[in-house]
Amino acid sequence: MKRRWTVCAVSACLWLSLLCPVPSQANLLMPGIYTETLVLKPNVYELMGVPQSCRAGTEVQISMQCQDLIDFEFDMQYVLRSSPCDKEFFNSRKTEKEHTLPFYFDKEYNIPDDYDYPTIAFYKSQQKRFKCKEYNGKFFFTEEGDHPMQMHNVTPVDPGRSKRSAEKFAGVNDGTADGGTKLTLSTFHPAQKVPIDGIYFLVIKVNTVSFPSSSDISNGVNVTLTVEWRSRDGYLSAIDYPLLRFYVLMCVFYAILAITWLYLCIKYYTEILRIQYWIGGVIILGMIEKAFFLSEYSTMNATGRSVEGVLELAEMVSCAKKTMSRVLVIIVSVGYGIVKPRLGNTFSQVAGVGLVYFVFCSIEGIARVSKNTVEAAKQKQFAALPLIITEMVIFYWIYTSLATTMRTLRLRRNEVKLRIYRNFTNTLLISVFASVVFMAWSMFFHILPTCLMDWKELWVDTAFWHVQFCFILVVIMILWRPSQNNRGYAFTPLLDDSEDENDQDEIFNAAHPSYEVLKARQFGSGAENRRQKEFQREQDKEDQKIKASFNYSLF
Repeated sequence: MKRRWTVCAVSACLWLSLLCPVPSQANLLMPGIYTETLVLKPNVYELMGVPQSCRAGTEVQISMQCQDLIDFEFDMQYVLRSSPCDKEFFNSRKTEKEHTLPFYFDKEYNIPDDYDYPTIAFYKSQQKRFKCKEYNGKFFFTEEGDHPMQMHNVTPVDPGRSKRSAEKFAGVNDGTADGGTKLTLSTFHPAQKVPIDGIYFLVIKVNTVSFPSSSDISNGVNVTLTVEWRSRDGYLSAIDYPLLRFYVLMCVFYAILAITWLYLCIKYYTEILRIQYWIGGVIILGMIEKAFFLSEYSTMNATGRSVEGVLELAEMVSCAKKTMSRVLVIIVSVGYGIVKPRLGNTFSQVAGVGLVYFVFCSIEGIARVSKNTVEAAKQKQFAALPLIITEMVIFYWIYTSLATTMRTLRLRRNEVKLRIYRNFTNTLLISVFASVVFMAWSMFFHILPTCLMDWKELWVDTAFWHVQFCFILVVIMILWRPSQNNRGYAFTPLLDDSEDENDQDEIFNAAHPSYEVLKARQFGSGAENRRQKEFQREQDKEDQKIKASFNYSLF
């Protein structure tokens, strides 16, 4: 009973690791080019807000394109301001932007009272007029002369009590952050250059001046605005750029693992076990997964846009790798190839759990990489719930199977295989402990604070789980590496030492005159009862050792 409570406690820790809302690579990846189509109507103005994490020296370009070459005029003005808090601009919901966008545009020396920091970098441009009939309807917002951003002292105020403009605000249009319609740009025309590292918010105000009287455009004139953020290294944001280098290192690391494993398999090809093919498959899938993520980040850095479907495909490959890795750990835990020559009925159970996990993982992954990350938060949590339950079942199965396999090896006195499983169990326990510690650190320093000023370290929340997976994979590779002694921990009939010796005596001493007498003493009813009692005592003793071992490891 104590052993079961111990296993449940470990499974609960793993469950908490799944519930921790750490940022994922999909949530972190922000486009370098943002496009939104505004529907301009008479006597109203439109506001468009674009947040981005930037390094010092990042340039911002603002371009416009009219729907048609019509007699339509509009004024444009923008505000660019900074914040040291990562959540101030990114966490604004669509319904809140109707209040926050006018506040950030008008209040040069104020910040919302939810935050408290002393200074910001701020710039408000001059108002410029554009005519759709000129320049084929394509414009760049530029100003003559130097106009650097200035550092301002700010004070917190309630945004709801701020005085609003007398002009009519039409509301927030629906925009897309996937790159939108591409404009052919011969050169880069920056409107502003940021002076310091920070989270920046660009608010653009467009006001209708002259509206055509044609009935064909009574519903409004569409003007497409495109904002490009480009640093000296490319379009990736300051939060995402470290992950580009991280995925490069991970691709190199997986390539080294694949080459090493292939070399060992070729060298000892006559001794290869089936479980070692599974390990090789996990390595290959991990390498493909990292290649997809590297391709996505490299494309985003070079073009500012995400290739449609690549991120979803990368999530599918990642789910395949996770599924295969969990199946690998399950078959290792049940003793496949070590204490069992074949899985038998367990094979259908493993296949069923693997299929269910892959389906739920794919659903959760596709939901997580959807564009509306703020609006669909509740739907994504519901999509993750079946995956969490499946993970709990898998981890409970793993630890109960490990306990059973280790008990069997202890009773059969197979120290070589027992040492392998003991090291494997300790590795999983260390991984659980590291996960809990990391989640606590991430929760208190990255998630709970209202103003996170260490936003440059957010990439660690994504990188940690990749490193943890590699740690477990490397340990499995070391424990089950191909060698000339492979058959030393492959499946053999697990008999007691005394019975092994009796089998050898039976082979070599069957011709001895006293053989029948000895056989009667060894296999009589009294001997059978003695062996059963001795076996029961050994089993009770080993159960006590296993309970103590699990409790000590968990502590």
